[in-house]
Amino acid sequence: MESGPDLPILAARDELTRALRTYPRLLLTAPTGSGKSTQVPQFILDDLLRPEEGVVVLQPRRLACRLLARWVATQRGTRLGEEVGYQVRFESCIGPRTRLRYVTEGLLLRQLLTKPALPDVRAVVLDEFHERHLEADLMLGLLRRLQETERPDLLLVVMSATLDVASLRDYLAPCEVRSVTGRQYPVEISYLAKPLRDEPIWDVVATQLDRPFEGDVLVFMPGSYEIQRTIRAIQERHGGRFIVLPLHGDLPVRDQEAALARYDRPKIVVAT
Repeated sequence: MESGPDLPILAARDELTRALRTYPRLLLTAPTGSGKSTQVPQFILDDLLRPEEGVVVLQPRRLACRLLARWVATQRGTRLGEEVGYQVRFESCIGPRTRLRYVTEGLLLRQLLTKPALPDVRAVVLDEFHERHLEADLMLGLLRRLQETERPDLLLVVMSATLDVASLRDYLAPCEVRSVTGRQYPVEISYLAKPLRDEPIWDVVATQLDRPFEGDVLVFMPGSYEIQRTIRAIQERHGGRFIVLPLHGDLPVRDQEAALARYDRPKIVVAT
């Protein structure tokens, strides 16, 4: 693994790999931005696995699967779909040499049902487990049973920024529990001077961009309709002052990547 950003999780590499050598179940809590989703699978791949063994990382969302896989592939100096790839519904970017796969819940569940012993998979990482979808709970139970029967060598990592550690520790006992601290950044919260009444929310967003600010802006909207109306309102009010881009899971991959790129003007990303 090549050196990357100075992420808090990097300092815990030896501790985490020792924990998995001690017992093949690990509960990890680490804040958002600590690097757990990109670095922990690489720790496992590089420090604990043989060349013919692989890692599967469960991500609840398709967008996260694609972006994480692309970032990790770039960090490792390989093309996406070679050593590192992803699988989501109706889309697969893996190859015969892929050892690290980011997948959504349905894909991993299907593999557990069709190939219950998970051949060629040595480690499974359940990321963002706090979202607690039914499929994730089902997979955790299946993986636990698999460890206790056919695959005692299988490594299982459950991680999130906010885990109910007590209940999961009891369910997976015996297991290792680790926590990694992150960096704290100052956050300033401000509110509108007056409550919203009949004015459309997208017009309110466009108006708020009148005031001076530095850097880029991330705007959250509930769905694609509101996203498109917000983009239109910003463009009509501000012309070409900003690069305004949507970001949600149904966009083509090229459009998702465009929202994450750097530009010579302030960028406004309107996302779900």
